Amino acid sequence: MPRRTTAGYTLCATLGLALLGGAHAHAAPARIAVADIAFTDSSGEARDQAGEHAARQRALTDGLRREVAQAGQLESVALACEADCTLDAAGVEQLRQRARAAGAAFVLVGKVHKMSTLVMSMRFAVLDTATGQLVLERLLSFRGDNDEGWRHAGDYAAREVTAAVR
Repeated sequence: MPRRTTAGYTLCATLGLALLGGAHAHAAPARIAVADIAFTDSSGEARDQAGEHAARQRALTDGLRREVAQAGQLESVALACEADCTLDAAGVEQLRQRARAAGAAFVLVGKVHKMSTLVMSMRFAVLDTATGQLVLERLLSFRGDNDEGWRHAGDYAAREVTAAVR
C-alpha cells in the first residue's frame, strides 16, 4: 500500500476518534429531579423538634441535589414537594410526571422516618421518568437524630444514586 494512503487512513482514524471522544466529552449530563425529602416522626418524644427536623430535611435535600451533580455526570433539578405532595403511589406518579415535564430523565424521591432518638431510617428511590420503571430503591437505617447522622445518610444516598444512573 502506498505510504500516502496509509498516512491518510491514520489521519482519518485519528480525527474520527477525536471527534467521537469530543462529542462524548461534551454530551449534556442526564438530568435528575430531586424532590424535597419527606419526614415522619413516630418516636413520641416530648420535646418539640420540628424546627431542627425542618432544618435537617432542607440540608439533606440540598446536599443530595448538590452531591448527585458533583461528579458532572448528572444535572440536578430541584423539584418542590408542595403541601399536598405525598409519597404514596399516586404522589410519586405526580412527581415523576412533573420531573419529566421539567426535562429530567430520572426522579429521586425519599423519606426519613424517626423511630427513636437513636434509630432513624431513610427510604429513597430513583425512577426513570419516561417509563416509570424503578432504577434504584434503598432502605437504610442510621443512628442519631443529629446533623452528622443525617449528613452521613445523605452522603450514602448520593453515592448510591450516582452509581445507579451512570
